[in-house]
Amino acid sequence: MEKLISVLIYLIFIVSAPLFIGIVNKLKSRLTGRLGPSIFQTYFDLKRLLRKETIYAQSASFVSRIAPVVSFSSILFAGMILPIGFYKPLISFNGDIILFAYLLGLSRFFQILGAMDIGSSFEGMGAAREATFAVFAEPIYFFTLGSLAFIFKFTSMYDIFHSISLNDPSFIIFIIVSAISVFFLMITETSRMPVDDPNTHLELTMIHEVMILDNSGLDLFLYQYSSYLKMLVYATFAADFFNPFNVQNHIIGFLLYIIILLILIGNLVWIETMMGRFRMKNIPRYLLFAASIGILNLLIYTFFNK
Repeated sequence: MEKLISVLIYLIFIVSAPLFIGIVNKLKSRLTGRLGPSIFQTYFDLKRLLRKETIYAQSASFVSRIAPVVSFSSILFAGMILPIGFYKPLISFNGDIILFAYLLGLSRFFQILGAMDIGSSFEGMGAAREATFAVFAEPIYFFTLGSLAFIFKFTSMYDIFHSISLNDPSFIIFIIVSAISVFFLMITETSRMPVDDPNTHLELTMIHEVMILDNSGLDLFLYQYSSYLKMLVYATFAADFFNPFNVQNHIIGFLLYIIILLILIGNLVWIETMMGRFRMKNIPRYLLFAASIGILNLLIYTFFNK
């Protein structure tokens, strides 16, 4: 019965990914005084892409055909490892924190390959930027979740997050700083402001969007859906830091998860509305700052809790 509930929760997770982005876009519009699109507009956009023909460039090889599928499948697989509310994920074992990182890396790797396979200078530029920023982004993940693994002596996401207790004031500070680092990581990995502007179509300043300029139809559908899923995966990852899993109640845990997601949406909308886009040379500094506070956070917590 518990396994069936976990499957149902995961299916809801997959279906609601476009809705998550739709809510973000709607709130951004309202905050700037516009009516904005419906929160279900992302579903309409995906439906429109499915109706279109998939066209490949003459220079494209088989890599361009398998890259969207592998990228989308990797994100789906990564979502199975994350705890959602109090429910146990579909995949849970010792060391799954490494698998989670490599699945996200595999998705990025094939998206980069697909962009370079076209032979377009613009897409190659976007692929180079994606690979460069990934070098600075990955340490954030390992220094935040790795810190919790070091403290709790677990290497499974389910065990790590279910060991979190918000009773110790010093640990609450540690969790808040870790969640801030993950929030910075979420913004970077999903190409949101101030790292990238998801609404621009100026190739010289884009990162994610420029890599999929030559995709259409089903391939573009898979890329777009994987970006929605990736956003919700990272938002869930950040929310798990604040969800007090020691509350042994499935309904309360899931409701807290929804509330925390809404708070994260509010913060994301405020940042994207109030901040401008960083210059490319400043993005590595931004990422190094997020990684640095993760390292200092672990050192300070370890020093005061010897």
